[in-house]
Amino acid sequence: MIAENPLFIVGPAPHKRSRINITKTNLAFILALLPTALIGAVTHSFGSRAVKIDAAFGPVHPIVKTLVVEMGVNSGALWLFGILGTLVLAAGVGLMAEYVIQIVMRQPYHATNGHGALMGLLMALFAPPGIPWWMLALGIFVAILIGKQLFGGLGSYPMHPAMVGLLILLLSWPHALYSVGASSIAAPGTGAVLATTLGGIALCLLGYIRWQTPLGVILGVAIFTLVFGGSLSGGIFEQLSTGHVMLAAFFVATDSTCSPANRLAVFLYGVLVGALIMLIRAYGVWPDAIPFAILLANLLNPHLDHIRPPVRRVVRA
Repeated sequence: MIAENPLFIVGPAPHKRSRINITKTNLAFILALLPTALIGAVTHSFGSRAVKIDAAFGPVHPIVKTLVVEMGVNSGALWLFGILGTLVLAAGVGLMAEYVIQIVMRQPYHATNGHGALMGLLMALFAPPGIPWWMLALGIFVAILIGKQLFGGLGSYPMHPAMVGLLILLLSWPHALYSVGASSIAAPGTGAVLATTLGGIALCLLGYIRWQTPLGVILGVAIFTLVFGGSLSGGIFEQLSTGHVMLAAFFVATDSTCSPANRLAVFLYGVLVGALIMLIRAYGVWPDAIPFAILLANLLNPHLDHIRPPVRRVVRA
């Protein structure tokens, strides 16, 4: 006879459950990135930092020029809707690519958890607003296929998929990702960087990411800015507020699949990412050090996880 209120329930692991699951985590990341995306799009479209309709990204289609010049259509509005469309396209391509690849490879269907959409959104934020749509879509597809699903999908990939796709685009078409005078959607100015920081802090406070990783990245950047100061332009604040340091600290380095599990190792992993960013900025030739730093740190992830706190010995009388 089974008791109505049993004292113990025997079942398979995990025995300790959390209210946070994969779908909620991915949705929280996407929502936290929305202010960055919106501020970045507006900054690129209006004001002193607005992208000129015929500059930096090559020739503009004659129809667009006609709309802008002859019909009086505001070029800033065109850029705003174009950038927002690029972000939506990237998230959609990530979602569909993951779903199609899982069907072709006969893997379980988990595209609805939003991870593919998050990878696409991250890649779009790292790219300039004028990147060709087909190039971004190709990079996202490669990121999902090679960076994620070939290793078994979420929970199995050794390197961050978005950084794998971004690095492939960077090595294949560096002129498109880093055009002369161009900046990415996520880093047109301090406003977008501040929004990224606040979104990351919100994720920490809500328990979606561990604070040790972003703290380690920030400390690593600060410390090694002093170490490599002679080869860098700008101080600690300039290094933290320019480029994608805060985006990497809160939204990329905190990926639970390709980062350590132990608390001390997580912090050291963040410091390593920050140190590699500054090393590449000081002596490298690439404008953005984030993809290289993240992937190099991912390769050392298994070794960092061997760093564990000492085990307490219980002495019995």
